[in-house]
Amino acid sequence: MFAGFDIGGTNIKGVITDDTGRILKYRDTATPADAKGIDKALADMIVSLTSSASVSKDLISAIGIGAAGSIDRNKGIVITSPNIPAWKNYPICRNVEKLTGIKVYLENDATAACAGVWWHTIKDKYSNWIMLTLGTGIGGGAVIDGRLFTGQTGSSMEVGHMSLDPQGPLCPCGNRGCFELYSSATALVKHVKLKMKSFPSSALKPVNNGELTAKKIYEAALIGDTLALEGINHVSVYLGIGIANLINIFNPEAVIIGGGLSQASKLLFPKMKEVIKERAMKGLKENVKFIAVKEQSMIAALGAAKIARDRYNLT
Repeated sequence: MFAGFDIGGTNIKGVITDDTGRILKYRDTATPADAKGIDKALADMIVSLTSSASVSKDLISAIGIGAAGSIDRNKGIVITSPNIPAWKNYPICRNVEKLTGIKVYLENDATAACAGVWWHTIKDKYSNWIMLTLGTGIGGGAVIDGRLFTGQTGSSMEVGHMSLDPQGPLCPCGNRGCFELYSSATALVKHVKLKMKSFPSSALKPVNNGELTAKKIYEAALIGDTLALEGINHVSVYLGIGIANLINIFNPEAVIIGGGLSQASKLLFPKMKEVIKERAMKGLKENVKFIAVKEQSMIAALGAAKIARDRYNLT
């Protein structure tokens, strides 16, 4: 059996699976503020997951961890993470191995999500495909010729920091005009806040700025709120531009959209596809499938377990 964890700034999600990817148990918990607290939370979740599944901890062959930010997968180190400031060149694999006695493997969280979709949804249907996760930012993953692409150190496919406008707003990463500043859930909320004065009759108007969420905007758009629809359209246009660039680079069979904002795919996809049709190159844009991920909560943790299985079996 294998365990997988998706560590976010708010929550840690964990699963244990059998060798085929069948999820035996799922748990989540709040993410501690300090690095050592995260290590302990993972160790405690291993005990909780195995106990609730009525299996011995000794049957867990390896643990996979999906973490946001720059990592060195070979050294098991999180170099830096935008969501977890406590991680600075942090040896999370070594520390969790000491606490659990189980081999630990590290991967970027978006790559883990990509692996989870591969195991759960895509299987052998496509050999070349890319994935975007739309949430606080934008993450990415890719499968090329039937193999998960991870790059030199495991920090590949940081597509959210691809510049769409060299003179655009400054991103926390230090770049300007990054993709995620235009097409993430965070970008949607920010854009709608900026446009509120122009839409005085919007149902979103009474919502205090601090309470506005992408989910509320999506729900308002479903009932035809003009401000919400304008925000969705804005995000869709830039999403189409970014994906057109990626189609021109990767020539994929499919583009998978995950993350919380993918729940709005029925509203996002029409304009997104229109922009892709206009901007992607002829010969590359035809026959590309666009798929929104279902069962979001466990996908990245499942992918982390798959990565643990695959890397463990290579040893």
